[in-house]
This record gives sequence, structure tokens and C-alpha cells, in this order.
Amino acid sequence: DEVDLVATNVASFSDRVSPGGTFSAPFLYERRALRIHPADTGRYTHINDFAGKRVGVVQGMAAERDVRRRAPMAVEIVTTASFPELYEQFDRNALDAIAEAEYYTRDGVVIPSHGPEVVLIDLHDLIDGQREESVFVVRDQSTGLLEAVNAFIARTRFPL
Repeated sequence: DEVDLVATNVASFSDRVSPGGTFSAPFLYERRALRIHPADTGRYTHINDFAGKRVGVVQGMAAERDVRRRAPMAVEIVTTASFPELYEQFDRNALDAIAEAEYYTRDGVVIPSHGPEVVLIDLHDLIDGQREESVFVVRDQSTGLLEAVNAFIARTRFPL
């Protein structure tokens, strides 16, 4: 009961449902991916190519779930506490890849979120054939807010 709205993209997983809050309508969706160093373009295409290599994830994020589910045993999964820590390790070449996402509008258009210096491989759905939808979380006791947020999502093309 401290906030009315969690205004960041939250994957609408059933284990993220909590008493007192309701998911909004989805406003974008994402697909899982691995980010590699540009110099490694062509060397890697799939998580299976990282046997004996280090792949970084942020603890508790959907990308961690994905990598832990898909990575062969020989992949070393390195867990960080934050995105800044993850990117710092990647930038100093302590990681061979990092788990990220590619974002899409509701109608399937890629939302540009990086320049050509970012190379993503192995794009896939977290659960085959199922969109990973991003939602806001709205406090149930905030009268009329969920309806207002959903109306805004319905008339607005994301990103803003």
C-alpha cells in the first residue's frame, strides 16, 4: 500500500502476482536473447555454443529463468545483483555473453533500444509459442486507476 502503480515493465508471470495489486493490460512484449561482443559475431548463434564459457544474468529476472532452463551444464552462469554490475563485467570481458531481451510493440514491431554496437543472438520466446507480455502493476485500492491505465494502454503506441 505504499505506491499506486509500478510503472516499469513487469513480466506477467503467475508467481509475480501479489495480494493488493493487479496486472494491467500488456503494453509491449519481449523475446529472450543473448548479447555478445561485436567481435564474436558469427562465432556464436545459440546458447549451446557457450559450453565452457561464462554467461551473465541478473538475479531474479526473467533472463535468469531462461538461461538456467536452457543452458547446457558446461555453461558457467554468472549471477549479478544488478544491471550495472552485469554490464560492467561484460564491458571488461569477464563475461562471454549476457542474457537480455528484445522489446516489441503489441503488433510485433521491434522497439529500437540500442545501436549497431549491440549484437543479439538466439532470440526466442521464454515459453515456446507464448508472448512474454510486459504489464504495469496497479494497486487494487486505487479506485479507477486500473481502468485508466488500461484505457491509456489501449490508445497509446509504446514506447512513448
